[in-house]
Amino acid sequence: MSDRWDLVYKAPMGTVLNFSSAYLTASSTILSAGAVYYSLFMFDITKLNDPIIIGDDVVIANNMYESLIYVGAYIMFHVALKILLSKFVVRLYKNGDEYTAVYRGNWYNSISKHKFHLNEFKKLNPTLVVSWGESRYALGKRHGILLDNYFKSPEYLNYLITKNKIG
Repeated sequence: MSDRWDLVYKAPMGTVLNFSSAYLTASSTILSAGAVYYSLFMFDITKLNDPIIIGDDVVIANNMYESLIYVGAYIMFHVALKILLSKFVVRLYKNGDEYTAVYRGNWYNSISKHKFHLNEFKKLNPTLVVSWGESRYALGKRHGILLDNYFKSPEYLNYLITKNKIG
């Protein structure tokens, strides 16, 4: 960011988000590639109800349907984690009433930036699913998780929340 943008929020978990996001993307991609290879070159419909065995005696699934349930649950869990991780704002920059939120991308060291105006910032209602619902905010067209301990000072968060109410 250029010198005219002031850093007002910096989350310390940037490295953890970087590694975990890259791991989740890579592991899901590898598993999906293996599933595509198996379905194209090794799948036999006559063995659909046979147990899936590794080696001579290790049964990993009773049949193909059970295996598909495991793989589907694995991918759904990874997608849910990726959605959650994509909501964490790593940095927030301010230039007057314009803001830029920086999120971690899907690959290692990739980022995505989202610009919004002060009037587009609002606190979201807590949900039963997310335990830190008080940290969820609408940043224009995108939602984000901002933890109040990591603002440069409490005034920056208060300014974001109360600006529309003050004037």
